[in-house]
Amino acid sequence: MKIAVLFGGTSTEHEISLRTGTFISKTLSSMGHSVKPILISREGRWVIPKEYRPEFPEGNSKNPEEYLKEFEELHSTSAGAFSSLDCDVAFLGLHGTSGEDGSVQGFLKVLGIPFTGSDVKASALAMDKIRANRLFQLSGMSVAPFWELRKRDYSENPTLVENSGLEYPLFLKPVEGGSSFHTFRIEGPEDLRKRLPEFFDAEEHAILQKFLKGTEVSCGVWEKKEGSKRILEALPPTEIIPGGEFFDVESKYKPGLSQEITPARLPEKIISKIQEQSVLAHKTLGCEGYSRTDFIIVGETPFVLETNTLPGMTETSLIPQQAKAAGIPIQTLYQSLIDQALERAGREAQSLASH
Repeated sequence: MKIAVLFGGTSTEHEISLRTGTFISKTLSSMGHSVKPILISREGRWVIPKEYRPEFPEGNSKNPEEYLKEFEELHSTSAGAFSSLDCDVAFLGLHGTSGEDGSVQGFLKVLGIPFTGSDVKASALAMDKIRANRLFQLSGMSVAPFWELRKRDYSENPTLVENSGLEYPLFLKPVEGGSSFHTFRIEGPEDLRKRLPEFFDAEEHAILQKFLKGTEVSCGVWEKKEGSKRILEALPPTEIIPGGEFFDVESKYKPGLSQEITPARLPEKIISKIQEQSVLAHKTLGCEGYSRTDFIIVGETPFVLETNTLPGMTETSLIPQQAKAAGIPIQTLYQSLIDQALERAGREAQSLASH
């Protein structure tokens, strides 16, 4: 099968996506698929190889500019020539805004190319932490108290936060974003006043959410095929012990700074709750293929933090760890995602034909 792997992208998670795309491409190639890695630069330029040949720059220490230059040298490319995508399915190795928020998904639908993971609506909802949290609350899930703040409103009235009823400490996070980029722990009103101008230099939309002290856990969900049906199965959750104050971007991606223990060292009753809530979050947002939901466990209650529709897929990422713990070969998981993408495209084509 001819598979285009999209990776890189314009979000702050560009470098993480480089690792994901490389791992996905090499795994799919080892499965016998013809793989064409398509690198999207930080500026949004699509570097599309003419041939199906998964070659990548050596080493992981290169900055994105060096990586892009070497990638172009390795491949004879057709930059921007979308007709040269010429694939049976696009496997998405993107993360963050413009890759995980439904934008690329919508573009691929216009081109008529099946793609892995969730559709446009679920991708957009999951990326928007405010809307996702409201949906989680409506579904009966526990969510830490949160408050929304837009840059334009703050610029017009910086005293908005003075009498907001916020509970400290709290986290200041982008509404749309991942991997804990531009995420800060705020200890009190004065700390928030100092941090907001810097935050809004980089972001347009903030969520302020009460800090909860507990155990950090993440749990993946995948859609496995059983006969003619697809069944949602929660994977063994991962317990996360951050190296710093919280599971920030450095703790996530710098080796040795955090511990990730799969399966989580929690009572079976709590494990079951986490898995049930992960499936519920997946269904609530309308996710497809796979997802990963993050929680804080306080006492025996899982508080949902967010759902990722395109979670990390490097060899050390959480979903591959959890699949391994469940005895699911990563190749089986990848093939399931490809099959799901093709099945959805088939249903959509049938629906169009019937109108």
